[in-house]
Formats: sequence, structure tokens, C-alpha cells
Amino acid sequence: MAGPPVPPPVEPSPPDDTLERAPEEARERRQNRWLAILSVIAVAAAAAAAYAIFEVEDTKDENREGNQAVNSLRADLEVLREQLTERVDTLEGRVDNAADAETQRKLQQDLEALDKRVKDLDRQDSTAPDNLTTRVDDLEQRVEDLEQDSN
Repeated sequence: MAGPPVPPPVEPSPPDDTLERAPEEARERRQNRWLAILSVIAVAAAAAAAYAIFEVEDTKDENREGNQAVNSLRADLEVLREQLTERVDTLEGRVDNAADAETQRKLQQDLEALDKRVKDLDRQDSTAPDNLTTRVDDLEQRVEDLEQDSN
């Protein structure tokens, strides 16, 4: 009888370098992960920089438009200032030429006195035409009388 089957003898296997490779592969995987993470961060930073540049350019354009509006307002204010200065100068000239209260009061009294004299002269003049008419009539009569006497 034979005994239980005996397995063939196992040949010794070559030395396993998978154990030596395992730490190196793990280290490569970690490096690859970090490289991927850093690449994503770099792409995100580039996108953020591009967005910031776009916003800066847009802000510059808005500032140019704002500066144009400010310059337009400054020009309008300068025109308004010139108009106001001209009006103030005109008013100052009128004030300088205006008489004081005492002079105005004296002129008013002189005007009232002159008005009274004109009214008196009008009254005298209204009676004068009657006198003149009668005198002219008398003169005409005398001339006619003289002409008849001389004829």
C-alpha cells in the first residue's frame, strides 16, 4: 500500500520583489495624486487670474465713461459759473448806478414841485386863450377900420 499522495516538491520561487516595489508604487501614487491636485489648483488660479483681468479691464472702461461724464459736468459747471458771474457783474453795476434813498427822496420832491408848477401853468394857459382871442379880434377890427378909413 502506498501512502498518501505526496505533493511534488516545491521549487523555491525566485525572490519576490513585489515587496520592494510596493513602497515605491505607493510613493508614485501619492506623487501623482499631489500632482493632480496641484494641477487643478493651478488651472483654478489661472481661471481666477483671467477673470480678474477681465474685471479690471471692464472697470477701466467704466472709469473712462465715468471720467467723460465728470468732464462733461465740469464743462457744464464752468458755463454756469460764467453765466452767474456775468449776471452778478450786471447786478453790481445796476446797484452801483442806483441812487441812495436820500437822493431818491429829493428827486421825488423835485418832481412833485415841477408837477405843481406845470398844473399852475396849465390853469393860466387855459384862461389865456380867451384873452388872446379877444385881443386878436380887437386887432383885426382895428385893421379893418383902418383899411376902410384909408379907402
